Amino acid sequence: MNISDKVLEIVSQSLGGQLELVMGENNLSPLLFNQRENIRRINFYLASKYLDRDDDALFWNLSNHRISHFAKNIDLDTKDFLPYGIGEYNFLQSWALRKKFTEWCRVNSFYLTLNDISEGLATYGSIVWKRCKENGKTYLEEVKLDNLYFDQAIDKIRKANIVEKHWLNPNELWEKDGVWNNVREVLKAEKGSNKIEIWEYWGWYIKNGKNTPEYNHTIGYGYGDKFINLWEETVKDDDCPYYDFHLGRYRGRWQRVGVVERLFPYQERINQLVNQNAQATDIASLLLLRTQDSELDGGNVLQGALNGQIINSNDLQQIAIDNRGLTAFIQEMQLIENQADKVCLTPDIVQGEQSPSGTPFRTIAVVNSNSKGAFTIYKQSLGENIAKILIEDIIPSQAKSWSKEEFIEMAEDDKDIEIFDQVLVDKELIKEQEKGVLLTVELRDRKKALVADSIKKKGRRVIVDDSLFNFKWGIKMTPTNESVDKAAQNDAMFNALQIQGSNPANADTPLFKQYLENNGISYWKLTPKQQTNLQAEAGSQAMPQAKQPDKLMAQASQV
Repeated sequence: MNISDKVLEIVSQSLGGQLELVMGENNLSPLLFNQRENIRRINFYLASKYLDRDDDALFWNLSNHRISHFAKNIDLDTKDFLPYGIGEYNFLQSWALRKKFTEWCRVNSFYLTLNDISEGLATYGSIVWKRCKENGKTYLEEVKLDNLYFDQAIDKIRKANIVEKHWLNPNELWEKDGVWNNVREVLKAEKGSNKIEIWEYWGWYIKNGKNTPEYNHTIGYGYGDKFINLWEETVKDDDCPYYDFHLGRYRGRWQRVGVVERLFPYQERINQLVNQNAQATDIASLLLLRTQDSELDGGNVLQGALNGQIINSNDLQQIAIDNRGLTAFIQEMQLIENQADKVCLTPDIVQGEQSPSGTPFRTIAVVNSNSKGAFTIYKQSLGENIAKILIEDIIPSQAKSWSKEEFIEMAEDDKDIEIFDQVLVDKELIKEQEKGVLLTVELRDRKKALVADSIKKKGRRVIVDDSLFNFKWGIKMTPTNESVDKAAQNDAMFNALQIQGSNPANADTPLFKQYLENNGISYWKLTPKQQTNLQAEAGSQAMPQAKQPDKLMAQASQV
């Protein structure tokens, strides 16, 4: 089978295939599901459009504003991901890693990526991002679900053979000339076209002359006899650049259920109600008159009479018409809106609505805490998946580029600067010691002066060499609504003060350093003089107990 035929098979199956989902314990209620039709329906509803009608019918959109409120409760920020070192290592390396990671997030606008992931999940239930490389930089880019073709029954996209459609204009394709093969041949075949369809394939394929399948990356144009190969390479399946994120667990279909799909039945019913009420209102606005006069019987007075003509009738009366179903309409509308809030976990308090006057403040805090707790599992799952991608695929590739004569400016605070200066002096002294030079006070003072002079000329910089980031590390999730979790950080700092106050020697133990590192605190924050003072204070009086924050009230303040 030609590779283009393989691609065409995947595309055809994805376009026309229906997945039979068996519902219930007795497997008696099958549900047919077509992923592409489902995505198409979602896109129509997002635009407040009907799938099967093109008239002036009203569309009462239930989804769009709830998507925003759902997304904000699962949204993650760059500060939620804290790189940390594992085991005994140079803590200066860990500090440098955090600096480089923060810089990478800024340069690549990673906060926008996180925002888009949250909104995409709330909208579709599942989304796909692609790892891209450009000018030596690695970044994540969202892929439109409309352009992806794969088996809709798999649980993770990286397990499937994937086809992605790209639509390039002639100028964009010209830019690939010299990078891809046969670009001019495609341009010749598509002469006069504004958009050219290019497909990209990632998956297993048995090449001609081989007996075993290989994981292949191919970029091509056309199918069958019109197929033109633009790029082809054999890669590892771990090189697949696609990552999927999901809202909830796998239930027999790749696409999970987002806000729009949750509201499908309610959207249909509320649209029906709104349009029925609009028709009833139009009828109620008519002016109808009645009379028993035989000369006027059977005619339309307004159309039959001339402008300004007076109708002579002894019993001409207006027929009273009103929309008698208005009350029932309003009640059912409210029921649907309330049920939509329940289904989407977006009650009034999540949407920022004011509570009734006189509601106790702690009651608001309890309701707010409970409503936010419903999103915790989604947020944790999303954060862990993103952290895994960063650890395994994104940051390691960046660490390689960080070893090319780059540097990091030391400018966090005075103590960071002080410890950095000390490290530079120690390095100079070690060089002298290796030469057999006797270390004296005069030599140390001289090296300090040399380092100070160098800092004046070059600044404080951490030179990134090949071995700087060669240590084990991970990414800790710290999801809060602040730039840092101040309450948790304050508790960690206070505990550190208590430990050091009871025995300053603890500051030099690897376990204590690891505790500080896990909480984002540099171990050198206390000077020896401060440690001595703490020890004296600990001997004279007991350390005060940390004040526990009112977490319930803290959450209420975020409403």
